[in-house]
Amino acid sequence: MAFIPASKDRSLALEIRHPVLVHHFVTTLDRLWRLATPMHPQAIQPPSDNGVTPRQQAIAALLVEGHTDAVIATRLGLNIRTARVHIAKLASTLGSESRAQLGYLIGQSGILEAEPESGPPAPEG
Repeated sequence: MAFIPASKDRSLALEIRHPVLVHHFVTTLDRLWRLATPMHPQAIQPPSDNGVTPRQQAIAALLVEGHTDAVIATRLGLNIRTARVHIAKLASTLGSESRAQLGYLIGQSGILEAEPESGPPAPEG
């Protein structure tokens, strides 16, 4: 089900239940969300003592769970290229030369013991 504003003052809405239209709206919103640029950029978070930012900690947690770059980007509300840049910086910080080695080094580094930056909650089910 989707609701679309039906008046300029947003006091009325059109309820849409047709599955094809709802799927179209969801797909369009997902695509636009991935391309979006924040209107109010957040301050850059400084790295912790081990040189890893809270965003990189969140990415590290998802990496060790075995998620792909695309899933990591979606879960954290990032563009896939931005997620890959963070992964590359994390790999460089830890001295990794491969994805498997990165997972191992993340586990050995202890960076996941600190509280990672939280992204949107994962869908249940």
